[in-house]
Amino acid sequence: MVTSETFETSATEHHIGGIPLTNLVRDFHLPMVRFARTLVNSPAAAEEAVQEAWVQVLKSSDTFEGRSSVATWLFGIVKNTVSRHRRQESRIRAHEVLAPQDADPDADPLSGRMHPAGHPDAGHWSIPPSKRFLPEDQTVARELVEYLRAALDSLPIRQRQLIILRDVVGTSAEEAAEVLEVSAQAQRALLYRARGNLRNELEKRYQQ
Repeated sequence: MVTSETFETSATEHHIGGIPLTNLVRDFHLPMVRFARTLVNSPAAAEEAVQEAWVQVLKSSDTFEGRSSVATWLFGIVKNTVSRHRRQESRIRAHEVLAPQDADPDADPLSGRMHPAGHPDAGHWSIPPSKRFLPEDQTVARELVEYLRAALDSLPIRQRQLIILRDVVGTSAEEAAEVLEVSAQAQRALLYRARGNLRNELEKRYQQ
């Protein structure tokens, strides 16, 4: 398994964008695995793909030119590595490929929850998020994390990837659009839909 210790010996030799490779492994390994998990059919396959990605990062460390951020470069490598794994396995989970037959891909997940254009408070909540999303103690916080993980796993693949990039890793809109190979406008629309669907999924789970 890739850990900071794996690269301890080479940390003084390999820096990417001025950052020691061991620091990158520490900060990005788990988010990279989560990202890879959206594209492969098992946690083991995701871990294997990211292991291979780190090997590629190690081999390519001298080629990083700084034209994009280190995060964008890393997730681009993960995406390419996972694509190779997918072609080799020729297996993709059905729920990540086929949307439900009765799903409307153009439906606004926040329909009726925000004030419409022309309203004095247009763009703001007409129905505020539940106060239960504000954890008051560690027990509630842990519960929220579990609900968040389950809700995130229920999102369509592209929406899940974007949430991971924007809200977990913290990449910019431009970086996320580059990794996912979409336009800036498409990234904004996808993020709006992803965050709306994530909220709806969280609320459904809290109401159970």
